[in-house]
Amino acid sequence: MTVLNVASKAAALMASGASLYDIHSLAKREANIKRESNYADDFIAQNIGASKLNYPSAKHNGMKQWIMDFQYPLQLSEVWNLASGYVVGAAKGICHNFATLGFSALAFFAKKDGMKKFGVIGLGLSVAWDFIKNSTNLFEKTDYLRK
Repeated sequence: MTVLNVASKAAALMASGASLYDIHSLAKREANIKRESNYADDFIAQNIGASKLNYPSAKHNGMKQWIMDFQYPLQLSEVWNLASGYVVGAAKGICHNFATLGFSALAFFAKKDGMKKFGVIGLGLSVAWDFIKNSTNLFEKTDYLRK
């Protein structure tokens, strides 16, 4: 095992681990946002619907109260919102880390030394670009009032 093999595999594993952590944290954040947003929407819709009666009736009021107390569909929708929010967040995270993951895979799985070097160099440039772009605000628009 050469130094290039060890270095490329170590760099690929570290970059992939950092990317996977980033993807997971973004997915958890998106899942919580979607769950809380849809829970608030469902709660408002149920309370507005429950407060309205076509005509005053004890029977219909009892049916609406039973539906409001029936929490299973709300819990089922919370689980669905968490799962779909996690998938959306993970997809966003993969899109943001696409170059890093691609160069990591190339550096880790390449058989030829030239491709490993290309993967390691691309991985280094990708991580450097990510650091410069997201940590220094060099490419951010600072004059928000002008077009």
